[in-house]
Amino acid sequence: MKEKIAVVFGTFAPLHQGHIDLIQKAKRQFEQVRVVVSGYEGDRGETVGLNLQKRFRYIREAFADDDLTQIYQLDESDLARYPKGWDTWLTQLLQLVHYQEKQEELTFFVAEKEYCKELEKRGFASVLEERQFGISASMIRQNPSKYWKYIAQPFRRQFTKKVLIIGSASNGKTTLAKDLGRFYDAPVSLEYAREYQIQNNVRDDELTAKDYYYLLLGQYAQTSQLIDSSVNRGLVVADTNSLVTKGYYDYYLKEDASQLDERQTFDHLFLSILSKEKWDLILFIKPNGSYVNDGFRDMTMADEKIRADFSNYLEQLKEQYLPDIPLVYLASDYLGNYQAAKAAINQIYQAD
Repeated sequence: MKEKIAVVFGTFAPLHQGHIDLIQKAKRQFEQVRVVVSGYEGDRGETVGLNLQKRFRYIREAFADDDLTQIYQLDESDLARYPKGWDTWLTQLLQLVHYQEKQEELTFFVAEKEYCKELEKRGFASVLEERQFGISASMIRQNPSKYWKYIAQPFRRQFTKKVLIIGSASNGKTTLAKDLGRFYDAPVSLEYAREYQIQNNVRDDELTAKDYYYLLLGQYAQTSQLIDSSVNRGLVVADTNSLVTKGYYDYYLKEDASQLDERQTFDHLFLSILSKEKWDLILFIKPNGSYVNDGFRDMTMADEKIRADFSNYLEQLKEQYLPDIPLVYLASDYLGNYQAAKAAINQIYQAD
């Protein structure tokens, strides 16, 4: 007797609850399901940063613990676009999933009647499944926050709006980040350096090059975990990142010429992490108000000129490394900054 196998194919840009429901129903009606993630250069997934390889990896991640679901990647770049090229497309798909005609019987689960006709003309059974839950990938792409709960977990990384707050120390960054997180019901990635310094009982001016490696890695890991967490509803706020860490590294360790190798190591790590961070908005708080001694800050930063120079250096780093990220300056009192920050975030994020 032939093994009965279901096949589900699509762009999956993104994978959503309707897709998952379809795949799991197909899996339970047959002995296993083979999911084919298809696409080509410049397809609708790429328009939102979801190229074929990324979609394939995210879907494989979503079904990593499911032995009955196998995921495949089909590059259609050299194939004729739908509705042409059915024969060539089907031949490549069957080769991809290692179809064995004598041992296997395939049934395709599809969402379009036309697909059923084409597949049945070529000798394959099909099951027509209507759209589930009243959603589609195109609806999600147009308004991710509205349909957030339907997006498969790995794909939420791509649609999360990420807001970074930067500026010199003791400018109200942490307070603003917490207030914005509370207002938008969004998780906040606080300054990892403070946690690290409290744990290790070390001040700003006592941090070594090795400490800064840990700060880079710890801050990135903390923010990444929040993006992947269940508390993420489409917006994550961070009150520092690798760029700010580099600013402090350069400020405190720039005079130590004997540490050239360590500096090169730090810069390599910094660039690697910076390339992984994807920000949608940067809020830059300009120096304003009194400098507060929290027991760990270097009080030389209380000097207005030093504070202003450091703020200017952060601005230079932003222009050098993140020139294309939208930037909004906050240079008012706290309430004015809070209002301006909300207005800027509302331009990129609308909660359901």
